[in-house]
Amino acid sequence: MPEISEEVEELKTLATNKQLNSYERESAIRALGDIGNREAALALLDIASDRGLYSYERELALSKAREILSAGKT
Repeated sequence: MPEISEEVEELKTLATNKQLNSYERESAIRALGDIGNREAALALLDIASDRGLYSYERELALSKAREILSAGKT
């Protein structure tokens, strides 16, 4: 399980790194959605609350978190 935690943390860092282009940040958000566990959903919710990101990136993160939570993968 620690590997997943490290992976989630790394992806969250990438998804909120404003020095990366939006495509790279979106890829990290989608990868968190693919992980699909509770920890990834919480990370996605944190990303969605980051007002420094573009609104479509925040909406994508919220959508992926919603998918995880509604699928009951937590």
